[in-house]
Amino acid sequence: MTNRLSGKCAVITGGGRGIGKSIALAFAQEGARCVITSRHIEDLVATAAEAPDGSLIPLVCDVGDSSSVDGMAKIALRELGKVDVVVNNAGVHAAGKFVDIDPEVYLDLYNVNVVGTVRVSQAFLPSMIGIGRGNIVNIASTAGLFESPGQAPYNASKHGVVGLTKCMALELATTGVTCNAICPGFVDTPMLDGFAKLMNAENEALRSALANKTPMKRILQPEEIAHLALYLASDESAGMTGQTIAISNGMRMA
Repeated sequence: MTNRLSGKCAVITGGGRGIGKSIALAFAQEGARCVITSRHIEDLVATAAEAPDGSLIPLVCDVGDSSSVDGMAKIALRELGKVDVVVNNAGVHAAGKFVDIDPEVYLDLYNVNVVGTVRVSQAFLPSMIGIGRGNIVNIASTAGLFESPGQAPYNASKHGVVGLTKCMALELATTGVTCNAICPGFVDTPMLDGFAKLMNAENEALRSALANKTPMKRILQPEEIAHLALYLASDESAGMTGQTIAISNGMRMA
């Protein structure tokens, strides 16, 4: 531990498992106090138990619901006193043939993945702007950078997150608040299990097939995404904003 986030306070959505859990634990190990949110309290409590005492505060929140976000934000600001970093990680996925997917699925994904990012960011931006600094880290996807078959709603929503990140960064540029997006490729998380179920595939077979699609022939671990999030949340990245950074084992190089 090098205390790269010593004195900083963060809010991490979707912090109970997968990428969000790894980010929360990395932040806590580097000295940050964090509110972690999810719809599932059991995941949050389990994650908090793995961190230094008192460093992770679990709060149930559905980013797809405005009142839930507002309530969470009030408690988070009261508990933390300020918010220096927001990690918009909470997200949902859907897969299937384009002609078969109900348009309502697009609305559901857009509401959580895109509008959820807006809700949480807007809830904490006054605090950040008030102290003249802050870092917003949006977890997008390589699905937000290029096309892929079988997951049109997810791709469309993650393209939205990428575009939103750039607009946010531009408008916030003079406030001291940066906004960047991480675009992971295939990561070994529970979302992959859900994807396997949707595609009626066996988990390990799917992981092997996805790994073989990458030049490095492997799947990312959540900790690798956390390392990048840690950099974007630290003072080391002060001059970086509006960037969409792919981490994909070479699958996406531009």
